[in-house]
Amino acid sequence: MPKLLIRRNSEWANKMRSFELYLNGIKIADIKDRQNLSFEIPEGKYQLIAKIDWCGSQPLNFEVEKGEVKRIEIRGFIYSRYLLPAAIFLGFLYFGLYFKFQYNSLVLATTMMVLFGYMMYFMSFGRNQYLRLFEI
Repeated sequence: MPKLLIRRNSEWANKMRSFELYLNGIKIADIKDRQNLSFEIPEGKYQLIAKIDWCGSQPLNFEVEKGEVKRIEIRGFIYSRYLLPAAIFLGFLYFGLYFKFQYNSLVLATTMMVLFGYMMYFMSFGRNQYLRLFEI
């Protein structure tokens, strides 16, 4: 019987949250940070979608044949593992400089807002691209 192996990478943005997995529109599991799941599924065509709150992934369509092992990896939006820590660091730096030395840096403020704006895109208009599914 074919197997479906799903692996979730670790990331800052969603570390404490589980993703819901839907196979052909039916919820099959919740996957936690750094978790690996294994399912035995019948041969056929499938569509896998991952969701977290109102955000999700693009559907991943695949087909499995007898004895095949299909490996899928779930990741957050592109650069999420770097942008959230960078935006938080810049926020602390900006407000620390502002409140301690009354220094208002337009460059820091603009960079911080661009990073937060990029992340907000994936939580609003790009909400179905917040998570990404890859065959590996």
